[in-house]
Amino acid sequence: MSHQSLELKLEALVNRIAAVRVIANVELNQDQLEALQILRAHCLNQALDDAEVRRDPRKLRYKTAQELKYSLVAICLAQALTNPQRRHIENKEYFVDNIQVTTADRDWDRIEFGKISPYNVQEAVYPEIINDWMIYRDSNGMGIKNLIDAKTNLVGLPDFSRGGDPIYEFARFHRKYTEKEHRQQEQSRLAAQDAFRNAMVQQVAIEMTKQQMLTGGNPMDLLNQLFAPNGTYAPKLQPQNQIDRQVEQSITRYLEYSNDGNSRER
Repeated sequence: MSHQSLELKLEALVNRIAAVRVIANVELNQDQLEALQILRAHCLNQALDDAEVRRDPRKLRYKTAQELKYSLVAICLAQALTNPQRRHIENKEYFVDNIQVTTADRDWDRIEFGKISPYNVQEAVYPEIINDWMIYRDSNGMGIKNLIDAKTNLVGLPDFSRGGDPIYEFARFHRKYTEKEHRQQEQSRLAAQDAFRNAMVQQVAIEMTKQQMLTGGNPMDLLNQLFAPNGTYAPKLQPQNQIDRQVEQSITRYLEYSNDGNSRER
């Protein structure tokens, strides 16, 4: 067999395996299935560098399925570690035992998730984390360093300890990064609350100042009362459509004076 003929057969083998589609025993949406298909293509590229595949290309599909299972174990474990109720029960061995990728069908690779809750599978499999895993697993990159740089925009993750089993290293990174995201979200929420509270205080202060000026008061006195260490401000609001009390007293005195004058004239 000529070298050119061998290359053509290898190319046909790779194309045939690349055309295999992914299905699962858990209901997934179209975006999730497409992400799994991209993950499988990445696993195929990883398998092409495997020493056994180089010696015997017929093992390519088996090694691709093996790499796909390895990837799904890491991805599902990463999601489990973010849940306090699951992280002490669902460890690496749990996912290794439950996730299987079968290649019996010519056109399909079927993923079985065993006893893993369908809801947990649906929560674990999404495009972003699959992309994170491909960055981490890329044999041409630098693993966890490239992933940290990509996710944090070169800022880094200071409290993350690198090393150990790659599956656990990836899962621990995902947990630390999720914690960081949650802290930032909480800080943003508190900052928004503070901004809203300050805007409301400012608006109230403006309205109170207007009322003080309408009643003839000095706005600076109001500010002093508002910001004094022990200052309090309790504005006396006048009901609408009623005569001011001081004006009413002045009118009463005027009427009494007028009545007295008229009595003397008689």
